[in-house]
Amino acid sequence: MAAWPDLTDYHEALQQPRRSFADPALQGAAIEQDRFGMPKPATGANAVVYKATFKKDVWAVRCFLRPVSDHAERYAAISAHLQKTKLSHATRFHWLKDGIRVRGGAYPIVKMEWVQGALLDRHVEATLGRPKELADLRGRWRTLVEDLERAKIAHGDLQHGNVVVDGKKLLVIDYDGMWVPALSGRKATETGHRAYQHPRRSEAHYGAWLDRFSALVVYVSLAALEKEPKLWDEYYTGDNLLFVREDFLEPARSQIWGHLASLGPEVKRLAGALAACAGRDPKDVPRLEDVAEATGRVKAVELAAAAPPRKKRAWGAKPAGSPLELAPAWKTVWARPGKRVETRWKKVVRDGPVEVKKKVQVLTLDPWRAGAAAAAGIAAGAALAALLSPALGLAAAGGGLAATRWFTRRREVEVRWTEIRPVAQQEKEQHETVVPGLKSAAMALAVAPDARQLVAVSKLGECGTWDLPDGGWRPFGIRLPPFELAALARANPRAVLATTTAATVWELAKGKRWDHRVDAAARVTAAAIAPDGARIALGHSQGLVRVLEAEGGRVVAEVSGLGARVSALAFSADGQLVAVGTGTGAVSVFRVSGRAEKLGDDRAPGPPITAAAVAGNGQAFAFGDEGGGVVILGKDAKRLALATLAGRGVRALAFCGDGVAALAAGCGDGTVRVVDPAKGAVVASHAVATAAVVSLSWAREKAALAAGSAAGQVALLGVDED
Repeated sequence: MAAWPDLTDYHEALQQPRRSFADPALQGAAIEQDRFGMPKPATGANAVVYKATFKKDVWAVRCFLRPVSDHAERYAAISAHLQKTKLSHATRFHWLKDGIRVRGGAYPIVKMEWVQGALLDRHVEATLGRPKELADLRGRWRTLVEDLERAKIAHGDLQHGNVVVDGKKLLVIDYDGMWVPALSGRKATETGHRAYQHPRRSEAHYGAWLDRFSALVVYVSLAALEKEPKLWDEYYTGDNLLFVREDFLEPARSQIWGHLASLGPEVKRLAGALAACAGRDPKDVPRLEDVAEATGRVKAVELAAAAPPRKKRAWGAKPAGSPLELAPAWKTVWARPGKRVETRWKKVVRDGPVEVKKKVQVLTLDPWRAGAAAAAGIAAGAALAALLSPALGLAAAGGGLAATRWFTRRREVEVRWTEIRPVAQQEKEQHETVVPGLKSAAMALAVAPDARQLVAVSKLGECGTWDLPDGGWRPFGIRLPPFELAALARANPRAVLATTTAATVWELAKGKRWDHRVDAAARVTAAAIAPDGARIALGHSQGLVRVLEAEGGRVVAEVSGLGARVSALAFSADGQLVAVGTGTGAVSVFRVSGRAEKLGDDRAPGPPITAAAVAGNGQAFAFGDEGGGVVILGKDAKRLALATLAGRGVRALAFCGDGVAALAAGCGDGTVRVVDPAKGAVVASHAVATAAVVSLSWAREKAALAAGSAAGQVALLGVDED
């Protein structure tokens, strides 16, 4: 066979799946592509993975970058056993020996089901503070482990990154280190995640009992978090649940054991059992069912209770104080582009002490026969000494003792010693990596109330969600057309995108769209969407505003005769009020339920209005202009205050907090200025970008403000306390 295929070879083959794959489902599959229209790979040290979609099935196709040798038999055995047992917690997994043709040769691949859902640690984090849900998860974990044992399967690396929570289902993924009965007698190819595996585990440990320690680690962690969620802030590293390997090396002595002992008798017993198991041989760890039911298979270590860990302020928690009080202390608590510390585990080989055991054959005396010979010699010697002479007696006794060497037997004994050998270990590394942001202007943002998700739409059509604070960017998977104006609904991922001649409402998560055409003469110059996404407002160049149903396009209300182009629009929280700004600096407020009813205006001439915002359901209205001026109207639409910001013009506005607590202004110089709406005074100024801040969104439960710039920078301002 020719040289083993590399990444380029697979890349070329995947462009023609019908010719390259032997499997019918993969032959007809659509391979996920990158932005250049080429197959999109996910590469690792030993393999490259492609995403293939065939009808309703989505597959991960794993192509190997080096000969698999022994792994071929392992994968075949694992695939056959999974298909035979039909385990509900396993994904579809197929070893295809001659699965792909590359450069005229046939090579093996693995076809695995592409699983959707949250990894175990992210699901646990989202469930903290809801003990009933964590108790239910703990019960489902117990069922999963029992089902694996019943099916005679050991996963080999049970840990948060290999368990997916899909609704009520728990699925295990990544079967590289799996044990099935056909692999009995072999050694393991890996030793699993350090934060979950027995401290004595080596490649020699490979059998049906392999998952018992890691299963207990997860079970104890869930039981503890069910009782005390703040343990997460103290012990979660980003690559575990609660425990790290060092806790198992010092069972019952490191800090976490005392904290677990303080959580009540049940958690104390479970933690004591885990500590006891850490001191046993991995083969001797009992089944999870036996520990959970306290059958007496293991005697728990008695743990001394310690004071609970100091509670850290969790991400998303709202700090004490009003927005006006907190604004001066704001700092950038999250940003893209930005930096992120990633924890990785890598396999390293170092010289270290290894305990070696060996059984050897030795010759030992047969105690019964040798004892009889010695006794006979001594007795004969005593008789001769008494009857004849002491010398003859001594010789006879010595002869009897000498004869015992003929009465021996072979026996097997175990010899132990310590050698210095190369030892494979999992080593933790932390890397600070640069995380990119958007490639163009952040035209619209919508941050969740708890600041755990941030939806963004950019000028070049990027649209997706960031999972805050440490999660990645999840694109919605749709390609947006060119646009000039954009607005996002706060209650759901729905956006209005507009050009001068058309507007489109997008259901971003589902890819649905509703197009709204406008007259060529009535150019669209401003757009807004209600917080619930049910209505949009379009402002036109002839001083006209139309309020439309987002889906049907029916005109709900129409405002005309404004005398100048409409340059800024904003909805109230209930979608019943619209704030309107024009190119001459005039501002007005309308009720748009059934027909347009003006509530008030402020017609002082000035620079064009560039931004508008409404507090609540009409408690206040704010308008910013090109010159940096801000006019604030009260709930009666009469002027409340006037502010002047030295920030090269106002580009975005957002009310912060409940009611009229504070007003944030995004400025042309890349700063965010916070204004007291009652007095018009600037209480804080924060530099967040190198270009104009063009979008703002308030997260009320964290008292934080998301800001996006014309250069694609996105930041979250808030008080991130310990």
